[in-house]
Amino acid sequence: MNFEIDIIVWLQNNRSSLLDSFFQFFTLFGEETVLILILGFIYWCYDKKQGEVIGLTVFISIAINSVLKVIINRSRPFLVDSRIENLKPSTSTSSSMPSGHTQTAATTYFSLSTLFKKNWLLITAIVITFFVALSRMYLGVHYLSDVLTGAALGILMAIYIPKLLKKIENKRRFYILSIITINVVLLIVLIVSYIGNNSDSGVNAFTLFETNENIFKMFGTMTGFLIAINFEEKHVNFENHKMLLKNIIRFVLGLAVIMAIRYLLSFIFDMIVDTDNLVQGQGFKAILGLLLDYLRYATMLFIGIGVYPMLFKKINI
Repeated sequence: MNFEIDIIVWLQNNRSSLLDSFFQFFTLFGEETVLILILGFIYWCYDKKQGEVIGLTVFISIAINSVLKVIINRSRPFLVDSRIENLKPSTSTSSSMPSGHTQTAATTYFSLSTLFKKNWLLITAIVITFFVALSRMYLGVHYLSDVLTGAALGILMAIYIPKLLKKIENKRRFYILSIITINVVLLIVLIVSYIGNNSDSGVNAFTLFETNENIFKMFGTMTGFLIAINFEEKHVNFENHKMLLKNIIRFVLGLAVIMAIRYLLSFIFDMIVDTDNLVQGQGFKAILGLLLDYLRYATMLFIGIGVYPMLFKKINI
């Protein structure tokens, strides 16, 4: 819609270096690094069970967002109007609707306010979600309807998913069924996308990869997390405590472990498949790249949530 383009153009016509820095900063609150910080702190250091609920809520929300992006397949504003500049070059050309950053921010921060029932957390959730949404438009990567939809979905998920999770009696069965379901959905999405990107000249490998990259990452995250919390409950079963120094060590060491896995696997997998330079006909390479992304995120979550807490007892932290 033209008025949505006009809003973005107006925002970018009033650019300044201060506003650039301001909105680049706030968009970080909807990214995976900040999510890892928050989830890691709550799960390792504050309340494991609440961390599981928040993690499941956020990952379900992101997974749904990824599926909706593939289905809706809306082009980003900077690809539609030449007046709009992409101020976040790391943003892919994948679908614009709904805004993943806004939905992730809304789900994460409203989940915190819902679970811990603190007024200051509710105010924080409102402020952060608003500025993340505004930042996505300012940066030229989302329309107003993208961010409004993302915010609405995020808030609804934050309210209702924890309630649904509390009603589940056999959690292990739920985890197993969830793992099977999300991977069946992932396979269907891949098959449909592969067929849709196939032509007489071969598979459009770059589009196949770009379209499905987020969904493979997020479904890998979901799978890794579900396996991890089941593994942790059965084989680790660590306890939270209130010893500040030990919690600081848990938190810092945990972040180091996850980031090391993230960048090490990224380095190794990039040597196997160069997904930045896929060309027509390289459908197998695109699929392999997607599977490696899935494996990388599943491994990060499984080790960070399920295996890493084994150290708590071994080194007494």
